[in-house]
Amino acid sequence: MAVTAISQTPLVSVITVCFNAAKVLPRTIASLQAQHWQAREWVVVDGASSDGTQTLVQSAWPAAYLSEPDRGIYDAMNKAIALARGDVLFFLNADDRLHSADVLGRVAALFAADPALDLVYGNVIVERATVPTVHKSFRRINRHTLPFEALCHQAVFARRRLFDEVGVFNLRWPTSADYDWLLRVFAMGSKVQYVDIDIAYFPAGGAHAHDPAALATERRAIRLQYMTPVALACGRFISRVAHRLSRSLRGGLWIGESEVGRA
Repeated sequence: MAVTAISQTPLVSVITVCFNAAKVLPRTIASLQAQHWQAREWVVVDGASSDGTQTLVQSAWPAAYLSEPDRGIYDAMNKAIALARGDVLFFLNADDRLHSADVLGRVAALFAADPALDLVYGNVIVERATVPTVHKSFRRINRHTLPFEALCHQAVFARRRLFDEVGVFNLRWPTSADYDWLLRVFAMGSKVQYVDIDIAYFPAGGAHAHDPAALATERRAIRLQYMTPVALACGRFISRVAHRLSRSLRGGLWIGESEVGRA
């Protein structure tokens, strides 16, 4: 899916890492093919699938494609970064999809207008099997709140240069290397911007949900790289109080979160 146009910049590299994803990839591909922004490429790293994923991907003409065993999702993402040619990178997992046909164009316009802009993040919609989908806004996220909060990588577009400046995903963190990377980016004073755009749909219950206790332990270890245990405890307490207050103000939902109808 190496579709580019000289009249449009920046080139956006949409990266998909997958393994045995033939059942879910079609809608991911369709959402990318529907994009109005033509200066884009699709980079796919597959963990040596055996279910027809390789044939499906190749039929969609990715700009770069690699299929081989890996050491996990973040190892695959690092391989994809090395393959990508774009100035702006976005990670769209198998079974995720872009929210609307103008997402890439609206975000690309922000980067085109401000060469100093390093990272843009918007909103996501979490799809759940038995209850209405949930709209999550990350307008609360900034350099001060991120150490106590979370930011989905499906909401984030990043300049490629950031991976040169702060490094790639650290494989020491098997479930939260993206969070560790974002903390590094925010901590170094990168120019970031929240934009009130719905970026992507993604299904609940991904890798982060498989072992909540391990996830919590890993997130704590990552956060303690930037603060003392006392500061972390205080910050997390304040964050929990803020969420409980916002839930009461929004009838059980966090501020910036709302239930929406199924897509």
